[in-house]
Amino acid sequence: MASAAVCVSVILIFLPGVSLQHREDVRNSFELAARAADKQTDKDGDRTKWCNRFMTTLLNIHWFGHQTRLETEVEGSVLRSLQVSDSERQLLTSTLNALEREPENGHALKLFTESALEQVDEDVIPRLLFIGGGCYRGKYQLAVCSEKNDAVSVTSFFLQFHGDGVHYRGLPYPDGKVGVKTTGSSYVYGLNDGLYAKIRDRVKDKLEGTGISKQAAISGLWNM
Repeated sequence: MASAAVCVSVILIFLPGVSLQHREDVRNSFELAARAADKQTDKDGDRTKWCNRFMTTLLNIHWFGHQTRLETEVEGSVLRSLQVSDSERQLLTSTLNALEREPENGHALKLFTESALEQVDEDVIPRLLFIGGGCYRGKYQLAVCSEKNDAVSVTSFFLQFHGDGVHYRGLPYPDGKVGVKTTGSSYVYGLNDGLYAKIRDRVKDKLEGTGISKQAAISGLWNM
């Protein structure tokens, strides 16, 4: 059964077949990496520095990169631009809708918006899907986690967006009257289970030692 969670500014989608242990490992690893990146770029908001810190943290805890795709500009719906299967795109859509619409996800939505957006207000998810408008700015990741032959893999899409202008309809460039720019990069990560097992408890202790949980499950994925 598929599941999803918010970890700081990362929305993680777990496809069926990912073990409970690997789900925990991914959540803890991505939370640790995102919090480390946020801490380093708290003042300047440098996107390149954020990405480098995020990936360096993952490498330091025995993740490794399979593949990296250079940054490209998104010209249309973000979900349509992602290189995922139709079923994965449907699950991403369901997750984003559930995050916004299901009352039990209030804490997860608050955690995500405070981490991903520079300006936090209502109607956040439609803006991320580019069916709304306004003046806003931020960055976040959509990540799809799968498992095959006991090996876990995460495909992460890092998205940075900036909208400045009047209300617009549908896509970022409908009439050229609104300045909107969205860029995306994709990364594929694998985990060295043997080495990570040796530091698993240390990672958990480090997160728990802060006394602040920045993880929240997303429920109601198929209640559209």
